[in-house]
This record gives sequence, structure tokens and C-alpha cells, in this order.
Amino acid sequence: MAFGQVRVDLNVKLPDIVFSTPPPLVVVQPGVQVVEDYDEDLYIVDDAYWVRRDGRWYRARDYRGGWEVVEERRVPVTVVKLPPGRYKKWKHSRKGVVVPASHRERGHDHGHDRGHDRDHDDDHHKGGKGKGKKK
Repeated sequence: MAFGQVRVDLNVKLPDIVFSTPPPLVVVQPGVQVVEDYDEDLYIVDDAYWVRRDGRWYRARDYRGGWEVVEERRVPVTVVKLPPGRYKKWKHSRKGVVVPASHRERGHDHGHDRGHDRDHDDDHHKGGKGKGKKK
């Protein structure tokens, strides 16, 4: 029997996304937040930051970095299904929905109805089940 070794070196440039303080987040759909007004789609789902670059997914567990490559099958399906560029430079029209990104420090806000996709915001407040004031 012959034994051999296989060595594979992948030279993948990890994202250099690092924040010195928690960035402001906007809830764009249940369980999905984005960093407001950021240069690319930067999602926060399941206590992790997610970004897609050149067809590859990366995850960091902290706003200070620590990025790693993640197979697409391990990325939350809610994020994979979003069209690239949808939340690039995203600004929500209502100031009240911006939440600090210190979700890891304060606890989770995922279950609260604190924000909406701007396309659906007006419909939500027209007699829906939301907590907004009727106009």
C-alpha cells in the first residue's frame, strides 16, 4: 500500500471589515438586520455578521472582525435568498428603527417588531397588526 499526502493551500483574502464600536443596525425583515449606510450588504443573523464577496460567503461573530469562510449551505437561507446589492448603503426612512449593533452585549432584539423593509412600511401602518398609529 502506498500512502501519500495532499496539501491544499487556499489563498483567500478575508474581509477586513472591522468596527471600533457597534455599528447602527436596521431590521429589514424578521430575524435579519443590516448595517445601516454601509458600502456593501452586511447582514446580522443568528448572532453573526454575514457578507458575500465574489460568490463566497464569510462570517464573523463580532463587529470587531474575526472573519472566516463559510460554505453557502451553512449560511442562513434568509440571507442567501436576498438579491446581492439590495441593502447596500441601506438607509431606513424612519429614525426610530435604527438599533445599536451591540445585540451581543444587550441581548437579542430579533423578536421585536422594530423595523420593516421600506417597501412594506406604509402598508404595515394601514390597518395591519402593527403597533403604529393609524393615519
